Amino acid sequence: MARLQADKRLILFLVVLAVCTTHWSAGSWNDRSRMATVQSLVESGSFIIDETAFIHTGDKVFINNHFYSDKPPIPSVLGAIAYFPLYHMGVRLHEGKSIAYYIVTLLTIKLFWGLGIIAFFSALRFTGLDAEKRLATSLAFGIGSIYFSWSSTFNNHVLAASFLSIAFLFHLKALNEGAVNRNLGIAGFFFLLAATSDYPSGIFYFLFLLSILRRSSLRSGVVFYVLPFFITVLPALAMNYFIHESVIPVQIVRSYFEYPGSPWIGSDHLSGMRVNEAGFFAVYLLGILIGPRGFLLYNPLLFIALWGVFRVIRSNGPFYHEAVVVSFGSAVLVIYYALVTVNYGGLSYSIRWFVPLLPLLLFFLYPYFERYTEMRRRLFQILFLIAITVSFIGAINPWTQRSISKVPIVANIKEFLNGSPPGK
Repeated sequence: MARLQADKRLILFLVVLAVCTTHWSAGSWNDRSRMATVQSLVESGSFIIDETAFIHTGDKVFINNHFYSDKPPIPSVLGAIAYFPLYHMGVRLHEGKSIAYYIVTLLTIKLFWGLGIIAFFSALRFTGLDAEKRLATSLAFGIGSIYFSWSSTFNNHVLAASFLSIAFLFHLKALNEGAVNRNLGIAGFFFLLAATSDYPSGIFYFLFLLSILRRSSLRSGVVFYVLPFFITVLPALAMNYFIHESVIPVQIVRSYFEYPGSPWIGSDHLSGMRVNEAGFFAVYLLGILIGPRGFLLYNPLLFIALWGVFRVIRSNGPFYHEAVVVSFGSAVLVIYYALVTVNYGGLSYSIRWFVPLLPLLLFFLYPYFERYTEMRRRLFQILFLIAITVSFIGAINPWTQRSISKVPIVANIKEFLNGSPPGK
């Protein structure tokens, strides 16, 4: 009974919060670029964004005399599905405050944000925690991290995180409940959907594939884990090929950004174009973890979760293989961004690229609750209070304005005190 009550409380809370914390307009070049594709797909049946309301975004590429978004297409395809009935009811996308932007974001980003939290809550039942502790842990993930901050606007990072959360649930169901073929098929689908939404997140699909191959109880279902490739990655590659006759992502082809008037000509801020030197890499890596935008500082409950990962690996206990995969995959993704980027995510509340890591890492909060002493309870409450304060300040505007302050949390507070933030 307690589990059902916790489920209902969680779902009701998430619905109310989703409705109240979704932005009403695009707040950056990034989401304008995605909205341009959403609008063009529905209104013109094309990926060309020349005639859209968001053509003035700087996040675009110029190919064969036409502009396209430089973003992975799958999130915009999901947005177009939500926009299609709105458009035919006369509700149109446009710059500035827009009911269409609000509803598209609500029915995609916020919907999967909620589903990701519910999947996270469900996955925790395999740890043996009672319903109340699972609820507390799920809220730590759902509203006590920048997963919540970024759910207020249209972006691919929350989608990837949500898909990874759902995939991880079905991976655990395959391990613990049987029905291996079905559960691994669903897990593979969502791992690959995460990869098509946020390419570096694909590391987890391959690492979990290796984990499946190492386990005799799962190995028989590996074909079903691979099959979703044909309905996820293949269409994404086809979209890339349709745009520029290559399966290579358009955002790593520098020449596409070198059109007349482009803000990127001569810029070092394009990601994935070069590898950083060792000295810069070391300083930058430290900065993205514990600097003014530091991912660990903006998600303080990660300190407990990382202790949990270490504890599970050291004790070789339940979820040992998962802890190894998550820690190795997270390290690879963080190092990758530290090697090929220079700008901390641009307009970004903390490091947006790392949002997909949150459901996998924060799952390992669970060992902390296995011996929940009074001192541990107080420490968790303090960190949780700090975490939700940070995440709610981030929801004011995830596309933090660096012109206000170099420190995102300071910029958002100043923005809030000075008047209505963009997107609200």
